[in-house]
Amino acid sequence: MVLLTSILASGSGDSFWEQLVSWYENSTLYEIIAYLEERYFSLEFGAYENFSVSSEAGVMIRQVIFGVAIGLVIASAMIAFTRTKLGGFVRKLLKQECLSPETAKTLDELGFFRDATIRRELSRGVTLRKVVYCREEEEYKKSNDYIKKSNDYKNEVFSKEQKFQFDFTTAHFYIPEELKYRAEIRFDRKGSNWLIFLGSVVIAVVFAALLCWLLPDLMQMADNLLSMMAPQA
Repeated sequence: MVLLTSILASGSGDSFWEQLVSWYENSTLYEIIAYLEERYFSLEFGAYENFSVSSEAGVMIRQVIFGVAIGLVIASAMIAFTRTKLGGFVRKLLKQECLSPETAKTLDELGFFRDATIRRELSRGVTLRKVVYCREEEEYKKSNDYIKKSNDYKNEVFSKEQKFQFDFTTAHFYIPEELKYRAEIRFDRKGSNWLIFLGSVVIAVVFAALLCWLLPDLMQMADNLLSMMAPQA
C-alpha cells in the first residue's frame, strides 16, 4: 500500500494526480489493499544473536520483493501485447505473403489502417521495425545514399524534414524473405493468451507473499546456523 501510494504521489504536482491520490486514500480499494498488505505482505524480522535487521532495511527488502514481482507482471504484459496485438499484424503480413517490396501492401489493404497502435509502432516503435520494412522508406534511404558517402557524414545533423515521414495512406509494408522465420518465432501466437498474463499476475503475487512469509524464518535459520558454527567459549 505504501509503495502504491508513493507511486501515485510521485505525480501529485498535477491536479489530476492530486485528485487520484485523494480518491485512492479514501476508497474501499485502499482499505482492501491495506488489509492484504498487513495480512500477507508484511515483513516482521525478529531479534537475532549474530546480526540485526533495522526497520528501514525491512522496508527496503519488501520494496525489492514488490519491485521484482511488478517487473515480472510488466514483462508478461509486454510479451502478451507483442504476441497478441503486434503479432496479429505480423501474422497478417505472413499470411498475405508480403515478403518483398513487390508484394508489399498498405495498412488499408491489410485491414489495419484504423489501428492507432500499429501505426504508432510502425512510425516510432522498434519492436515491429526489426522485421517489418516499408517499401517507400527503403527507396528513400537508397535515394539518399550520397549522404553516407560525404566526408562529413558523421557530423551531419538530420532534421525531421530530412527523415522519412510515413504516409499511411500510401506506405506499403512487408517482411523480407530472410526475416520470415525470425518473425514467425518472435510473434508466434502460442503463449500469447491474456489468460496466461493473468496467470503470471497470480504467480507474481503468490511469489511476493511467500517470500514475505518465508524470509523471516530463513533469517532465523541463518542466525541459528551461525550460532552453531561459532566456537564455543
